[in-house]
Amino acid sequence: MSIYPLVRLDSVARVVRGVTYGKGDVVQSPGPGDVPVLRAGNINGRLITDRDLVWLPRRAVSDDQILKAGDVVMCMSSGSASVVGKSAQLKTEWVGSFGAFCAAVRIEPLRADPGFIAHVLATPAFRAFTGAALGNNIKNLNKSALEGYRIPLPPLHEQRRIVGLLDRAAEIRRRADAARAKARAIIPALFLDTFGDPATNPKGWPVQSLNEIADIGSGLTKGRKLNGTPTEPTPYLRVANVQADRLDLTEIKMIDATDDDRVRCRLLPGDLLMTEGGDLDKLGRCAMWRGEIDLCLHQNHIFRVRMGRSVIPDYARAFMQSEAARGYFLRVAKRTTGIASINKTQLGQLPVWVPPLPLQSAFAERASRIESLARHLDAAAAKAEAMAAGLSAELFG
Repeated sequence: MSIYPLVRLDSVARVVRGVTYGKGDVVQSPGPGDVPVLRAGNINGRLITDRDLVWLPRRAVSDDQILKAGDVVMCMSSGSASVVGKSAQLKTEWVGSFGAFCAAVRIEPLRADPGFIAHVLATPAFRAFTGAALGNNIKNLNKSALEGYRIPLPPLHEQRRIVGLLDRAAEIRRRADAARAKARAIIPALFLDTFGDPATNPKGWPVQSLNEIADIGSGLTKGRKLNGTPTEPTPYLRVANVQADRLDLTEIKMIDATDDDRVRCRLLPGDLLMTEGGDLDKLGRCAMWRGEIDLCLHQNHIFRVRMGRSVIPDYARAFMQSEAARGYFLRVAKRTTGIASINKTQLGQLPVWVPPLPLQSAFAERASRIESLARHLDAAAAKAEAMAAGLSAELFG
């Protein structure tokens, strides 16, 4: 329940419907007097105004249908219910319009902060409202229903403070994602520069099977029979926690584990976690456990790979994420329609280069610095997002 009074959206904003046009109206070679038109596909977290545009003659667009900075463009009709109601704000001046399947929510700045309304219209509460407002067959959001949507309305100064907090959280996440993307690009390039291409081994490094240089362990099956053995709820990792380049520890589930389970499947810092498969993108994912919590186990769809003395975990992880390792997993995997998986034996037979330890260490140190920055920003983003989620829940229900 919001702590602020609820008001109708149309008490602080106007809803403007988009331009109706036919194929014959579209300008194929736009000139200076023509107007770009956004469609639902241009709404994707932000407004995409530099590509996938339709152009119309200026006379086909009313003055009211020319977007203004601060307008929120929303999809009002689509074949997919999940698309209806998605929105994004035009934050800068841009001369353009929007199609008939969309609408612009034009906020009165003396009544409400445009950024605040943009955040309200992006909340799960509003998306739940749009889902309930749709018909069974035709996925349309009625203009009058949108106008009647009730929003919490703090005083203007408070709205601006809230927008500042939510925008800051979004900016931290953007920076974290950019750093993570940079790490994804730099570390493989650093690996190739240091060791050469794993597909050809141009520097002639010794090759051993993964079984020879590591201990591979299987995890716990949740539905296993315990036969009355005492258990204790214990954190454990699932495939969903192992992303392509990192561990996502946003949600860690619990499993009833015996004392033997906690000894056999306990993760130690430096352990590599590798997924056995599922969808093709989940085949052979590899991430490292760094001891983020004191006691954690892993499920049976994740292999635990604990390196021996001849291979440094940071090096091994980069090797496992290489195209050569990916190619091996794809070659040996058992496949059904859209699904692929490897077993413990196949994983153990993976050929792994074993360069000299000093070279591995030099690479691991550089890669670790890059990863450390990405992890630091990930943690900051998670903290900011938790704050934003709590604020949104308090304000918007």
